[in-house]
Amino acid sequence: MEVEDTTTTTTAPQIISSGKEDESLDETSRTLHEPRQTTTNGDDYTGVVAEKTAPVIPASGGFAASLNLDKRVAEIALRAYHRASENSAVLSRASLGEIAVVRFDELEIGKFLGKGSFSDVHEITKITAITKITAADDRADKGERRESFDSALSARTLITRHHKRGTSDCRYAVKFLREDVRNAPDKYVMGTTDLVIEGMFLASIAHPHIIKVRGFPMGGVMSLCDEGRFNRNGYFLVLDRLYNTLSDQIYKVWTEDHVITIEKKFGFITPNNRKKERDKNLAERLKVAFDISAALKYLHSKNILYRDLKPENLGFDVRGDIKLFDLGLVKELQRGEMDKDGNYLLSMAGTPRYMAPEVGLYKPYNLSADVYSISMLLWEILTLDKPFSNFSYSMLKRQIFIEGDRPCMKKVFNKNMARLISSGWHQNPAHRPTMDEVYEKLKSEYIKLSPTVTEGEVTHTRRRSTFVVVNRKK
Repeated sequence: MEVEDTTTTTTAPQIISSGKEDESLDETSRTLHEPRQTTTNGDDYTGVVAEKTAPVIPASGGFAASLNLDKRVAEIALRAYHRASENSAVLSRASLGEIAVVRFDELEIGKFLGKGSFSDVHEITKITAITKITAADDRADKGERRESFDSALSARTLITRHHKRGTSDCRYAVKFLREDVRNAPDKYVMGTTDLVIEGMFLASIAHPHIIKVRGFPMGGVMSLCDEGRFNRNGYFLVLDRLYNTLSDQIYKVWTEDHVITIEKKFGFITPNNRKKERDKNLAERLKVAFDISAALKYLHSKNILYRDLKPENLGFDVRGDIKLFDLGLVKELQRGEMDKDGNYLLSMAGTPRYMAPEVGLYKPYNLSADVYSISMLLWEILTLDKPFSNFSYSMLKRQIFIEGDRPCMKKVFNKNMARLISSGWHQNPAHRPTMDEVYEKLKSEYIKLSPTVTEGEVTHTRRRSTFVVVNRKK
């Protein structure tokens, strides 16, 4: 693939794969994460890293040993959970009370949908309430438990009764740790902590283009210690079910539409109609990019850095609306930890193909890292090409992170979008636009191509109901 040289050279340390995802993925496509080794107020697993790396009870040794391991994991994750909420301006333990509580054995597990960093995701074909819930869990302080209990009971009734749309489509999915993760103590701790914190974030935020959490394990994270083994698959989250990922949309749907448009160029179609069809296809893609920027703009307004933007972490709901999911690497930035240049000392995290150079080079970074990622994603949406598709990981580190090469812009025909992309993936983070600016530019271009859009389509203030049956484009 052609690349354009944009900047100068520095020296980068070696990047090490965390090995968290499917080993069949090449290194440029796999999520990497190296939690900073600290027991102070540093990044990610604050105060937990030392505990995780300390010897833990082996996964073997029968039921008693397994239960002891589960208890240890639960205690570590619970401390991280309380610490995160105490230091956060966003997370609220009280908000968790509005989420349903279920036992894993109350879920009828359907087909496999996808794989995350530590977890598998399956659709839920049925939810059967086996037992009455109690107010004793770890989701709220004692004074809040009665109200929390009532809300959880109402939410539990809702998801039990409405687990399907009509008689066919499943409404919910369950995300739980893979067996190989649960059998590896260090991964078990990290995966459980990630899932607990992800659930907290999803319960505490609300945006039309961010996936919604619907259920937590009954008894909270301490349910891992339940001798009845009702949550035998570890900690889990019940989420809205999504369908095609953005990757599927780009390479199966939009690419096919593009081929059809090209074929019509040599058929019986007027130049004017051909332009209308081309603009219609472009508007559809820009609308998706615009909605993604809206979700990131919302997170950035709360000083939350997403860190792993890529097509595989975006999916479409039953109505065809794009949703950001897999918040396992989100980081709420604490202003007191910002350095004089406006950056934060954080861990290297994300997917190299979409990762900002400063992140891959282990430098301090800030919210502009997400701007780089959405610029790379926007290029992919507009060109229908995978960035750096023929690059090895070592090539990517040298040519992209260090030398500043970028994908060729020849296939980005819209000049305004070409300028936005070029500024967004600038090697110098200080020269990138804010997510608010990205949002406004995408909005402006989308409206130009779709002059009949309604105000509701460009405000992102209200989540559309998924209590409908829609014929999805496959």
